Amino acid sequence: MDNYNSKTVGYFGTPRAEMLEFVPQNVESILEIGCGAGAFGALVKQHRNCKYTGVELTDNASEKASKLLDRVIVANIENSTLPFQPGAFDCLILNDILEHLIDPWKILKELTLYLKPGGYVVISVPNVRFSEVIKDLVFRKKWEYREQGVLDQTHLRFFTESSLRELCFSAALEVITLKGINGIQYAWRLQLINIILLGALNDMRYMQFGCVCKLAK
Repeated sequence: MDNYNSKTVGYFGTPRAEMLEFVPQNVESILEIGCGAGAFGALVKQHRNCKYTGVELTDNASEKASKLLDRVIVANIENSTLPFQPGAFDCLILNDILEHLIDPWKILKELTLYLKPGGYVVISVPNVRFSEVIKDLVFRKKWEYREQGVLDQTHLRFFTESSLRELCFSAALEVITLKGINGIQYAWRLQLINIILLGALNDMRYMQFGCVCKLAK
């Protein structure tokens, strides 16, 4: 947690505009875990007619978020009970949160209790198969943690497309949409290799995955 508290203000203020398309149009009550300074929530409120509640770990970020969102709770979701009734929300958002948790499988399942039947879960996670990470590992023999990115020093868990699907399945969630976001353009040599491998490297272009799931009714 000390490393997390040492993050700069900019770390908590990214609007994550690329994730807006994953938020369903018809949602009315949203709970975002790790809302940061509220930039994404403010963007969603501009485009969706909804009440927006955020949960944030740090005091500085939550203070900023409270000026933008309808309600903000300061809590560590791994050791706190959130003050919400079961079924209070129809959408749960976790943008780059699950990789910071000791037990994301347990926490995701617990958080779905706050969803109405048929509610949505919007998730983004870093892609550990991102080509820049694999190049460093294979050719430079390096696995170096950084201030931010896929190998952020506060990340405890790592995901691929398939392991993200398995995580959602373990929480009884149906994956509706799952695709890569924040991609890069391959150099021609890598494009050629990918063609020869029938697209097996497609997922490695993306730094993250965005996902929409639905809770069974």
